[in-house]
Amino acid sequence: MKNILKKIDSIKTKIDAHRPLDSHMVNQLREYFRSSMTYSSNALEENSLTETETKIVIEDGITIGGKPVKDHLEALGHSAAYDLLFRLAKHQDITEANIKELHRLFYYRIDEDQAGKYRKQKKSSLPAQPSSPPHLKRYRI
Repeated sequence: MKNILKKIDSIKTKIDAHRPLDSHMVNQLREYFRSSMTYSSNALEENSLTETETKIVIEDGITIGGKPVKDHLEALGHSAAYDLLFRLAKHQDITEANIKELHRLFYYRIDEDQAGKYRKQKKSSLPAQPSSPPHLKRYRI
């Protein structure tokens, strides 16, 4: 156990040598996580955008031919919610009202009437027929 703790301390010392990160690096990390988390979250919901396409939609505002409009709107909404969460985490405790605002940002482009509101009906956490996003499916030749 002592060897493991010494190794952890050694690694932490190496990491600390790079602190504080300069603002450019912090911004790069923030943008990387914004697009990666948006892609990962939306892929779980069967969004058809690839990680690269998600980054293009978020950063450049360009739509991807042949992809559903809903998938683009989900990416934009998730990205806006991520930005708000990042701001909230820096300055205050996150409240129920903040959570509802995050939900509103995520959904208002898709379903304005339900955005930011509690669901009144149960939703299954599993799809009726589990499937992978189209870009992850394997095809037989």
